[in-house]
Amino acid sequence: MASNEPGTDAPPPPPDASSQIREAILLGVVGLVAVGGLLWWTAREPEPEASELRGATSAHPAGFTRADFVGDDACADCHPSIAVYHERNGHSRTFRPAADRALAQQLDGREVVDFERPGVTWSFLLEDDRFAVERRQGDRVDRLPIDYAFGSGYHATTFLSVLDDDPRDFTLREHRLTSYADGSVRITPGQGMDEPSPGTDALGRILTGEDAFDCIKCHVTLTSMTDPDTVDVHSMIPTVSCERCHGPGRAHVEAARRGDHPDDLAMPFGPGRYSANDQMLLCGACHRHPSQAPVAALRPGNSELARFQPVGLMQSACYIESNGALSCTTCHDAHDRPSRDASSYTATCLSCHKPSHPSQTPCPVSPSQDCTSCHMPRVDAGQGIRFADHWIRVRDDTEVEPPGDASRPH
Repeated sequence: MASNEPGTDAPPPPPDASSQIREAILLGVVGLVAVGGLLWWTAREPEPEASELRGATSAHPAGFTRADFVGDDACADCHPSIAVYHERNGHSRTFRPAADRALAQQLDGREVVDFERPGVTWSFLLEDDRFAVERRQGDRVDRLPIDYAFGSGYHATTFLSVLDDDPRDFTLREHRLTSYADGSVRITPGQGMDEPSPGTDALGRILTGEDAFDCIKCHVTLTSMTDPDTVDVHSMIPTVSCERCHGPGRAHVEAARRGDHPDDLAMPFGPGRYSANDQMLLCGACHRHPSQAPVAALRPGNSELARFQPVGLMQSACYIESNGALSCTTCHDAHDRPSRDASSYTATCLSCHKPSHPSQTPCPVSPSQDCTSCHMPRVDAGQGIRFADHWIRVRDDTEVEPPGDASRPH
């Protein structure tokens, strides 16, 4: 696995790189989201489910090399507080060598019974900085290396093995067992015996080609330096780093170290340098965008939509009527974990729904507190994983549907 600290031999981008990178990111994201939407209408079943929404990868700005990426440590030199927030954010934890995760130590020596297959047990092993799992059934023992831990762990962590690291034939095994935030180790979504995904066998699920690429692309900064449509574990930049959203940072870092004027240091998607729609396209590339969804999936009460926050938010009257004032970062610090302090969200709601303001619409039930528990409740999207439903609305008890289909792959 390559380091996140590339070399310094490439020349920096031109001085106006910030605007070029921003345009490249947005154009790439718009194109990918549009293609995703087109595929919905031309290739999907008549009424596909929301969980089939496919995220796009971020754009790979043309004309840049891996040397133009500097890594999060370089950003932390001047942005230490943001770096601390980012380190605990799920983005920074979403794709790492499995042996480096504390979870590997926690699972070391643990044995799990496969409840779907009587007589089958799984045992996790951490030896000499190598993480593995053994499947036992009678006298047969299958030992599988675990190369990567996939997911922040705040909801769940799924394990991956690289079976072929050639970018032309990149092949993964998604392991049968997933570790959930509640401490349980259970079947990975999409691998249940009742309705297994294609490629599933007793050891997990084999992913090749586009499926393997789709599995990785939203969990890394760069899938490959040589071809943005492939995965190259030797040149990819793991996890969602600063440069996934802000673009390659070498020119910015070198300008800062020279003491250049602050106006010349601007990076894409900094404060005040994007519209709400730009942000929805950027975040929606992985958290999903309504343009990727079939109309049949965009219905109140569809519990699976809770997983796809921009999709729900953009259906909300609050978003539609805000004239661009409401976006993800209105409520969330993009660098930090989402707050669990309900009062902070109430304050945001009251900025537009003041009980004392005659031109605004206060809530008739609870005009000044606890807004989100009624209008954005946490919804079970499957496997007991709960997400805040971002389709802000007055809810009708008759619209509630069962939890999301946990048998589907993530």
